Amino acid sequence: MSTAFKAADILLPKNTDMKKWAVVACDQYTSEPKYWAETDRIVGETPSALRVTLPEVYLEEKDVEQRIEKIHSAMAEYVSGGVFEEYKNALVYVERRQGEGRHSRCGGSGAV
Repeated sequence: MSTAFKAADILLPKNTDMKKWAVVACDQYTSEPKYWAETDRIVGETPSALRVTLPEVYLEEKDVEQRIEKIHSAMAEYVSGGVFEEYKNALVYVERRQGEGRHSRCGGSGAV
């Protein structure tokens, strides 16, 4: 039987402060550059998904090409620097609690 959703080799951060790793979707807070500046301040030099995403708020900025170059550098540094642990042939289950824990949203990651 064939399926559109399959296991994949998945990289997850190891030995990382997950409160600084995780960031909201990059298309949120598009009209709030202060939010992203504060997130940058909080993350500091700690490995973070912030360093490998381009928040939509910056798409029209003059320095967008430099930002993209920094993203590529961060990706290469994270892979070569041992930031990740690789889980071969894996699926990831995600559960997110909302509304003070009363509601949960479930999802998964893999390959298509």
